[in-house]
Amino acid sequence: MAFAFRIAILALVALTGNTRAETIADFYRGKTVTAYIGYEAGGGYDLYGRALAKFIGRHLPGAPIVIPVNMPGAASMVLANYLAKVAPRDGTAFGAVNSALLLDTLIAGPSSKAQFKAAEMSMLGSISSNASVLLGWSGAGVASIEDIRTKGLVVGTTALTSDSFLSALALKKALRLDNMKLISGYPGTRELTLAMERGEVGGRVWDMESMGSQKPEWMNSGAVRIIAELAPKPMPEMPAGVHLAREFAANDLDRQALDVVFSNSLAFRPYLAPPGLPPETLAALREAFSATMADPDFIAEMKHMNLGVTPMSGVELQQTIAQIYALDDAAVARVRELTTP
Repeated sequence: MAFAFRIAILALVALTGNTRAETIADFYRGKTVTAYIGYEAGGGYDLYGRALAKFIGRHLPGAPIVIPVNMPGAASMVLANYLAKVAPRDGTAFGAVNSALLLDTLIAGPSSKAQFKAAEMSMLGSISSNASVLLGWSGAGVASIEDIRTKGLVVGTTALTSDSFLSALALKKALRLDNMKLISGYPGTRELTLAMERGEVGGRVWDMESMGSQKPEWMNSGAVRIIAELAPKPMPEMPAGVHLAREFAANDLDRQALDVVFSNSLAFRPYLAPPGLPPETLAALREAFSATMADPDFIAEMKHMNLGVTPMSGVELQQTIAQIYALDDAAVARVRELTTP
């Protein structure tokens, strides 16, 4: 009798698991999932976002249609707030946002425009880690941190909440680069690229992969010079001989604060969904994201576009964000000092 009872219980558990899986598949079958992109068409976020949208549907239960939709504004803050407050919390909406936004409430404190807590958003994962760098246009005659101290440098950035602005500002403050001037407000990558080529600005923060895919001739021709790597640790795609910016910091507190600001290089292309998703739905989205990262067709398409795939899982990304928000008060205070205009 006891044996028969155990068999019945195991059968019930199996049936419950199958029913749950079928329920998720039934929910997604025939649905349209919107993969939002927080920037205009044509830039790095758009290229990555459209590639993900093209393939992730085949890995979701029920094989729903996935369409990419651009929702630009305030370096993707418009999209992040939309996902937090407006988008349906049923697994039919997720989006690509600027990685700096995951730190916005920590950095900006009460003045943050974020209507969400990053640790509460549903992290699906990040497509790539990627080294950000401070670039100097060859015509500006600046090739090192010391050159900035003596000659100065005008650096173009996008919105005040973007990683390009925050990284440049933290660098300027932590390294006491009084001769580095920041000009913010460029709408996106294309406009900043043109500003560099026209000589409006002499430098910018950019990531190696986007530069390699959109402006490979810059490095090949010597049009730009890498002044410093903006990352907590050396990244594999970085050319030999490039120094980490943190090496020039005067003390450990500044190095720790810079590591927080530059942590976006470790999860450079994050994707998140609204908070409060049903656990089984979030698990399905995360599994589909990870399966897409290993999909040979997706990998081939990324290689064709010269875009790298060095993914971080949703669970790991969620844990990373939680650890950052657990920093002690002194570190948080210094991060805010370095990133306050």
